Amino acid sequence: MSFAATSAANDMDELSDRNQISRSPRVAQRRERMRQNVLRVGAKMFLDRGIENVSVEEILAAAGLARSTFYSFFTSKRDLVFHILDPVFQTGVNHMKDQQGKSPADIVYGVIDMYPMLWEKYGEALFLRIGHDEFNLIAKTHNQYVEMLDKSFSAVEAAGILRNGSSTHTQRLIARCAIEVVRVYRNDPSFKALYRSTMEGMLLTDDAHRPPL
Repeated sequence: MSFAATSAANDMDELSDRNQISRSPRVAQRRERMRQNVLRVGAKMFLDRGIENVSVEEILAAAGLARSTFYSFFTSKRDLVFHILDPVFQTGVNHMKDQQGKSPADIVYGVIDMYPMLWEKYGEALFLRIGHDEFNLIAKTHNQYVEMLDKSFSAVEAAGILRNGSSTHTQRLIARCAIEVVRVYRNDPSFKALYRSTMEGMLLTDDAHRPPL
């Protein structure tokens, strides 16, 4: 079947879905699977070729999706980029909220272990390099995360368990290295253990290390 024929068939399916969506949980679940597939396909294509070099038409072809269906989920490619990136940072914000009130060591390990969790949940979206225009889309959520991280690590610094003794230096190491360490080890069978030992070696004094996973 050609892409045009597939698109036409999908358009009919979409019309049927819209007629049933208010009364059919199965249709709603199907639509959510389609939406998640577009997010995954878009993130992979953006990572491979750069956001600016990928068109909506190419995403439609790769996802086997009709144009009308795409625009029932997203208003534009820019909107798709937002929905790929913002959940990553929003999850980071929620994760940091969960660290509030914990011990300094728990906070550091909570941040260390967050990145493998983000990789497992969002895949290639974690590795996207974004320009100024894309950053503006998620600036609010990103800044919330940074503010919460800074507040938490100020308390960690006072506990004296940071290898470099500095909250600022530690946060910069996390920003520059955590995702790259995930990238290095992500396909290794011992991914989480290797990732954690690398990060704790950079960030924590030896006496603050925990037993291996």
